[in-house]
This record gives sequence, structure tokens and C-alpha cells, in this order.
Amino acid sequence: MKLSRATSNSGPKLLWIDLDRQTVRRETAPAQWRRLLVGGRGINMLLLYQLTTPGISPLDPQNPLLIGTGPLTGTLAPGGARCSISGRSPETGLLGDSNIGGFFGPALRRLEIDHLIITGNAGQPTYLHLHHDQIDFCSAREFWGQDTIASDDWLRRKHGRRSQTLVIGPAGEKLVRFAAIRHSTCNTAGRTGMGCLMGAKHLKAIVVTAPAKTLPVAQPEIFSQTIKALRQRLRNSRTSQTLRRYGTLFLYDLHNRQGVIRTRNGQQSQLSNGRGLRAPAIARLAVRQRGCFACPIRCKHVYKIADQTKLIHTLEYGVMGALGPICGINSREEVLKLSDLVNRMGLDASSTGNLIAWVIELFQRGIIDESYTGGLILEWGNYEVLSNLIKQIVEGRDLGAILAQGARQAVEKLPPEAAKYLIWSKGLPQSDSVDLRAFPGFALGVATASRGADHLRSRPTTEAMKLTPEELRQIYGQPVSTTPDDLTGKALTVWHKELEYAVGDALGICRFVQNFNSEDHLTIGDCRELLTQVTGEEWRTDELWQAGERITTLEHIWLLREGLSSVDDSLPERYLNEALPDGPKQNMRLNKSDLEGLKKKYYHLHGWHDLNSNKSLKDLKELGLNIDFM
Repeated sequence: MKLSRATSNSGPKLLWIDLDRQTVRRETAPAQWRRLLVGGRGINMLLLYQLTTPGISPLDPQNPLLIGTGPLTGTLAPGGARCSISGRSPETGLLGDSNIGGFFGPALRRLEIDHLIITGNAGQPTYLHLHHDQIDFCSAREFWGQDTIASDDWLRRKHGRRSQTLVIGPAGEKLVRFAAIRHSTCNTAGRTGMGCLMGAKHLKAIVVTAPAKTLPVAQPEIFSQTIKALRQRLRNSRTSQTLRRYGTLFLYDLHNRQGVIRTRNGQQSQLSNGRGLRAPAIARLAVRQRGCFACPIRCKHVYKIADQTKLIHTLEYGVMGALGPICGINSREEVLKLSDLVNRMGLDASSTGNLIAWVIELFQRGIIDESYTGGLILEWGNYEVLSNLIKQIVEGRDLGAILAQGARQAVEKLPPEAAKYLIWSKGLPQSDSVDLRAFPGFALGVATASRGADHLRSRPTTEAMKLTPEELRQIYGQPVSTTPDDLTGKALTVWHKELEYAVGDALGICRFVQNFNSEDHLTIGDCRELLTQVTGEEWRTDELWQAGERITTLEHIWLLREGLSSVDDSLPERYLNEALPDGPKQNMRLNKSDLEGLKKKYYHLHGWHDLNSNKSLKDLKELGLNIDFM
């Protein structure tokens, strides 16, 4: 199908695709959208708010699949590789949003597309091929049922190795509620079940074949000088050097030593005999290093283990934590094989590992038995148990059929006492393996995160960096305590990081080039300079902070419209009712009244005051979001 050219004004370029009718139309959104919400996740959230009816089923054909890039995506800005994938979450029934790097987002922008809005149901296995001024609706029957890596290979053999793909695996095809979307061999949009949303639309893949060209920027000379300086700063960063050497796995060494790593579903906070999972031990198996588009860090590694002929593409700390310590696995080879299995099947590793650890504990406590598991004996640290349960989930049989429905539905199908052992919030299992009882700021961030129990929305990593009071004051502008049991400034750190990360997602840059694990990395001021140089429009730093406020507020308003309230900004029972069981921080606990006090301060910083009735549609207009829907 031939596409008309986008109009030339500075507004974001939208491509609407109706799978029911196989129709396509281009539109240019108002330029004001960019000024208010920047792009990426920000504009996705506006579209989600406008396009979703409260209470609509996540599997309804009219639940949109939104893929949004930012104004820095595809430029040579450091880490400018990201795009956000959004919709109503099949996993939680609430706000669905995930983020992915690699090369897909830059390719999309080279076709002059900032946002894809996909509705309808193709009715049969289908993939989309976007190229030049053309979009083709193609049959996916030939590779339906294949895993994600085989699917990517099939598509790139057919359409050229320069083509970039988003694909789902068997999990997405079979509507596992926490199915992921994969890109190439090393990138996953895992959280909230966006792969299931693609599967519900019978959409196996999206392929972009774009010309090899550099995206134009408004101020090329000064932009070139700026990115040169920023890339050098990132290369010199100690955190970047560690990421380049080990990837994110270095965090395991830190957290296990500190005694804050969730082990056996949080029944312990250190993994005994866990030396095999240390970053240097896993790094010895690496054979290749990779990075995303425009990345000066290159944190991804490819591994080879002795008993397998195929390479294992990347292992992130979040994946290793979920399939390793949380499930009691301490073998590097077993964790790598489990990671490869989860990725090929197209599952979110965080939800997969947490749900499996949960049912192992239930089995150990006698809450469930072999009548649920199809005769499988559930044991901690047993590779075969995990491998079998993952296959059960994808095949939809025995206990796997229950888990495949996601945490919200699983708790309704298991005995009532099962829920108190699940580590989750707003229907989403916790994304990382840090035990929140050690860090009240981390805990507040997970409790209030808009997409559920997720650390990437607002994690104030400075809480674990051992910074001085003076350094913390310089970052946040106000006093912040350096100790976990002193709550001074902890709400401020969460609010501050929430806005900063929302801006990063809207711009289309990687969290690791932001001030996430290092305060030497890109600041909001750096982002302002890059955005000004790319667009040719003057941006102020306070405008970006305000955009972050609009994005996070819009997400919480969406949740309020779905019937949520401050009660849902909560933590699992284990965190609130049990102290840390062992390790250097033994007996630390979260106090529920302290959490409620932090929540009130956090709401106040947003100007919400009472989350049960905090923002009306009138208040949206006060934030500048009185934009008529196109």
C-alpha cells in the first residue's frame, strides 16, 4: 500500500494502521504535542488516554498498540536508540508500557515516522513490512510458531539484513499475558505483556527497511561538538567502563555482598554458594560485545557455554536475578540457558522468574501440591523444574496454564493464602531482584510506579551509592539523608528521578546514559542542549521538568480513571510484615506508617495532595493538556 508523504511542520509524524481493514493513513500531530510531552513515552501516554475506553479488555481489537520514538531517537545523541511500546496491559489490565533499544526505533524515524498506532485484529498470522513510501500486509503463516531468534532471521533473510524487526515468539502467539516483544537477538520490551497484545492482533512481526541515511539536525556543527564531548565523558565514566566490561551483571556482586538480593522469593537476602554468578565468572564465557545504535557504552555481551553449539545473546542483571537468586539457581551455565529459553519463547523474564519462585514457595509450604503441577516436584535451585515450568507456561498446560494468565488471574485460581507470598504491585511482579526492605526510597518508587512494581520508572539509585550529604544536596537541591532508616528527602528523590526518567523515555535515550547508575552521566541540562540543537527550537531546562510532570501525572490520571487510588500504591505483604531474614542488613523492615508518610510527601511534590480525587479533566487543562483529539 502506497503512503502519502508527511506534511512538513514540526509536529510528530503519526502512522495509523487498521489491521481489520488493512488501511493506513499518515497525520502530523500538532507541534504543541512536542512542546508539552516531547515524544516517545509522553505522546504514547496522550494517545493511550485518548484511545482507550475505561474497562475495555486488553485483548479487544481496539486496544491500540502504540510504538513511539523520541526526537533524539536515530540521531547520534548518546544512547539515542530507544522507543516506547504501549497499550492497555494484557498482564495487569492497567497501564501497559515497555521500552526497547537496538536499531528498530532509528530505522522507523528514517522513514519519517515518529509514532505507530495499530488497531484491529488481522484475523490470521500477519506481519507488517514498512519500506520507503510503502507498507505491506504480509502472511506470517510460514514462520508462525517459530521462536523469536528464528523469526528475526527468517524476516531478515527475506527482506535484507539491514531490515529491523519487532517479533513475538510462541508465548505471544498463545496469549501468555506476560509475553514480550523482541528485537534482533539482544533486545526485549518485556514489561506489561505487549507481546501478548501483538499476539491478540495476530501480528507476528513488524519489519522496517529504511534507507541508510543520517537524520538531519537543525544545528549540525554545534551538535557534533556536543555529542563528541558527551561521548568522551561517558567513556571516561567508571560506571560506563564497568558496564562495557560486565554489562549490568556487576550489580549482582554488589547486591549479594550487601545482603539485599531477593533469594528464594525473598525468604533470604543473600545467595549462598553464589560465586558462579559473579560478573567476572560470567564474563569469562563472553565471546563478543555489542551495543545499540549510537551507544558509546556497548553493555551487551554474547556468550558461549560448553554444552551448547548455539550462542546465547546477552544476559541482563534483571534476567539473571529473576531466573537465578530469586529461584535459588546459582549456576552461571544454567542461568544462561534459562535466559536463552525465555528470550526465544518471547517471555518477560521478570514476571516468569517471580511467578515460578512464588509457586515453588507455595509448593514447599504445602499450599499447592502435585495435583496443580502435573506431577512435577517443585524445588529451589532445580534447573529442570524451571525449564519444565517455562515450557508449561508456553504450552498452557498444568500449573503453567494458570501462570500464563498472569499474576492477577493466577491468585484467583490458587488457594486464598497464596497471594501473600507474591512479590507484586498493581498486578505486576517486581522487575528487579533488590529486596526493598533495605531501601525506603526504592520501596516508595516501586509502590507508586505507574505500570506496577517496576524499578525503572523512578529508582533513586543514589540511595545505594554512599554519596555525601553535600553531594546529595547538589543533586536534589535539598537535604537528603544518607542512611536508610532516616526518611529525610526520600520522597524528593523518587519524585525527582520519576520526572527525569520520564523525560529520557520521551526523548528516546537509554537509561544508562542518563543519571541512573552514575551521576557523571547526562543531566536534564545536557538533554536540553541536545534537544535544542536537534530541533532548532530553544528549550529551557524547566520545560523538560514540566514535561516529565505532565507525563507522570497523565499516567496516574489514566489509572484513576480505571478506578485505582492511593490504596493501590502498595507493596507486597512480605515487605510490610516480615523483616530481612539474614545478611548484613538482617532485621531491617519497612514500616507501613512510614510508607504512607512518604507517599503523602510524594503526592504533595506532584501537587496531587489526595490521590483518591487528585486530578480531574479540568486539571489536565491546567497542565496544558487541553488538546483536542485529532
